[in-house]
Amino acid sequence: MSSTHSSRLSDSYPAGYAAVRKLVAERLGRQWCLFIDRDGVINRQVIGDYVRDWQDFEWLPRAPLALKGLREWAPYMVVVTNQQGIGKGLMRVDDVELIHRNVRVELATYGVLMDAVRVCPHLESAGCACRKPRPGLILDWLEQHPDIDHSLSVMVGDSESDLQLAQHVAAQTDGCASVLIGDLNTQAVPDASFESLWDFAVAVERAREEQRQ
Repeated sequence: MSSTHSSRLSDSYPAGYAAVRKLVAERLGRQWCLFIDRDGVINRQVIGDYVRDWQDFEWLPRAPLALKGLREWAPYMVVVTNQQGIGKGLMRVDDVELIHRNVRVELATYGVLMDAVRVCPHLESAGCACRKPRPGLILDWLEQHPDIDHSLSVMVGDSESDLQLAQHVAAQTDGCASVLIGDLNTQAVPDASFESLWDFAVAVERAREEQRQ
């Protein structure tokens, strides 16, 4: 990600960039995890339906490159996603696992390692602890990694439930920043917002460059 691109794109989002500078400064030299929603953030969301198989999966523009940049910043990176199409019988667990295996294979060609993909397969009516905005997907992963600073977690998503998830995690871990991707009229105020995952990654890279100077 070139400094020219960083300067031009981050200047387009002054408020978001100021927040990102703070996120980067607070996490410098620390162990923490970046949690990322899937549909609508790294791949195109199928409106009114689900990404049922790999043929339905379409990367959003420059999403793999954005994940590469973010992975260079984040010591850990985990996808957290609701997939109640499984609970509805529209796809199988194996179908979703195949999608995620292929995602990891393609990301590996960019040198990107995804530490985990956490999936809630349940119906909304099930009342499970893992369906976003409930915090189970994140809290379970954090419990398995007690050596990192849970309060420095960052949640990136495109929906109200993603922002609420960050709030619920913060209530139990003393902190979880939220980054909104896309345009959303929401009562849950994110720490920063950007039009795309790429724009967020560019802002992070510029802030990291400033830290290195």
